[in-house]
Amino acid sequence: MPAPDALAEMLRLLTLRPGAGLDSGDGRVGETVIGDTPDWFGEVLFGGFVVAQAVAAVTRDAPEGRRLHSLHAYFLRPVIARTEVVYRIRPIRDGRAFSSRHLEATQGGKPVLEMSCSFTSEGNGYVYDLPGAADGPGPDGVAQEDGPGPWVARYLGPTAARADGTRESTHRMWFRIPHALPEDEPLHQALLAFASDWTGVGGRPLDLEGDTTGMTSLDHAVWFHRPGRADEWLYYDVQSLVNAGGRGLLRGVMRDRAGRVVISVAQEMRLVPVESRG
Repeated sequence: MPAPDALAEMLRLLTLRPGAGLDSGDGRVGETVIGDTPDWFGEVLFGGFVVAQAVAAVTRDAPEGRRLHSLHAYFLRPVIARTEVVYRIRPIRDGRAFSSRHLEATQGGKPVLEMSCSFTSEGNGYVYDLPGAADGPGPDGVAQEDGPGPWVARYLGPTAARADGTRESTHRMWFRIPHALPEDEPLHQALLAFASDWTGVGGRPLDLEGDTTGMTSLDHAVWFHRPGRADEWLYYDVQSLVNAGGRGLLRGVMRDRAGRVVISVAQEMRLVPVESRG
């Protein structure tokens, strides 16, 4: 189990410090915040960490009564470890039901991430969840392993290959932070945004035995359908939809133990075939 100081370090890294104010030139004044980066992942940061820190930045001053419900991010350059990242947040629109924000992350003066976010209040309406596959055990029946930073995971692996080599799921796991966290929805959203990029090699279904060499995230979208807690077990089911043109698209769904959809994800990545490496 990860030590409590791993959680303390994650929470410290998600606590950003203010920078200079941002004048967009169109009458909308935004803010700038600065985040430190860890060396957990080697010289280049895991994309999920950058998205998590971006969520922490954009929810610092969320519109009153509204919660983040979607984000769409583009990875522009690798983010280097142990070097601060500057996040500039600009308001785009505050409507009757939705608020939009734009975020730009830079490192060393160069853009590394662009992200659009939307906030809304919860409303009444239809409630519907497409059931997930029922062929995997719950978290109690699977061996636990340490994940990145404060996380633990119980990996189920991919589903069996069909006769044509395709799979229903290419990456499945239960995951959580095994320490109690405060009642702070923006914090849980930032942590779950981190986990949304925790897809292993699920985007490359014809080489599931390899590592992530040759896989580079291009863009990343997350929808926060319901409040979720990072300190409770969630089930992440990832499906690879297509590999074509040197790119791959995967989609993922996070469910709580009751089977309700909490978060859904879509991600495109650049894929370098195994035989072309080196």
